[in-house]
Amino acid sequence: MWFASAEYMTRVDKARKYMADRELDYLMVFEPEMVTYLTGFYTQGYSTSFQFALIGSSGTPLTVLRKAEEHHFRTTGAWADNYLLWYDGETAAEVVRRALSEASVAGRVGFDGGSWRAPFSLIHSVLGTNGIEFVNLGEELDSLRFIKSHAELGYLREAGQVVGLMHAAGIEAARAGGTERDIAIATSTAAVRGGSDFSDPGPIASGDRAHHIHNWYSDRVLTDRDLVFLEMTAHKKNYHARSMRTLVIGEPEKRMVDTFRRFVEVQDEALATVKAGVHCSVPDRIVRDGVLGTKWVERYPNKTFYGIGMILWPNTYEKLEVTHNADFCFEAGMTFHAYISANGLNISETIAVTEDGCEVLTHFDRELFIK
Repeated sequence: MWFASAEYMTRVDKARKYMADRELDYLMVFEPEMVTYLTGFYTQGYSTSFQFALIGSSGTPLTVLRKAEEHHFRTTGAWADNYLLWYDGETAAEVVRRALSEASVAGRVGFDGGSWRAPFSLIHSVLGTNGIEFVNLGEELDSLRFIKSHAELGYLREAGQVVGLMHAAGIEAARAGGTERDIAIATSTAAVRGGSDFSDPGPIASGDRAHHIHNWYSDRVLTDRDLVFLEMTAHKKNYHARSMRTLVIGEPEKRMVDTFRRFVEVQDEALATVKAGVHCSVPDRIVRDGVLGTKWVERYPNKTFYGIGMILWPNTYEKLEVTHNADFCFEAGMTFHAYISANGLNISETIAVTEDGCEVLTHFDRELFIK
């Protein structure tokens, strides 16, 4: 198990309070992150093997999993003796109906209908199950994971340390005549040696592609005056930390240097306002006004913060984000990727909200790097 048994029990108790507040008899959880969060069970086969968990108002949670994943359940699950296996040849709908029957489930059953693992076809096929009233909770269950425990923050801090090693390796590898792939080799190697559980480095792009997020490295050759975008991500027990940095091949224009320096100041000003109880619009407005004030871009529609924590493929973030119209207050234990990304200039950090401020979990020099 990744955490002590007591931590998993605390999480289940939190889920049961959520159930009681909504008069639910059971939770049926499909989203892989939520299954792992509540039961401990983890497998890299989530993308190919159907799994879900049933949480009752009392008793031990039941995990339903493919036979091929049994080893992983028995080595990671917090309740390793309470599970139901399904076998290749059964459909997901058949598995769900069988589990509900064998567990004698009845009453109001809430499910995370916003999960990619709960498509309409599956849910529609089980809606008529006798004695059960299904309640679609959408993505609401994700909120149970927004506040991180001390142990979860520990994994995020470890990941944050590795991110710095990856940036250092990537910047060292970047040179005119080299390729984006060279940078990827260096950063992936640094990730594994540094302790990341996965070698994927995160987005790497140069030239025109550096002006756009969500690129992946290619064989493009770096040339003079290229911008290079690095978004390094490290993982500890699937808890992600990431940060963005920008470098230039050759001598940059003075305006670019001055603008980047101002972006760093703006982000520092915004992060200085983040603490428990502060409305998310406060730092958001600082970032938007600050970025637009540089005249580097004419519009800035980006989100300014988004949730980060335990993330399993194909998801890339927690579903809590700060946009121009977001309406929530920060709480201690929330964790975010706080970023500025505007026309090729990128700077970001992973942070944890505290009662009296925020802790920056990623550590690397905050400057426009010049090679």
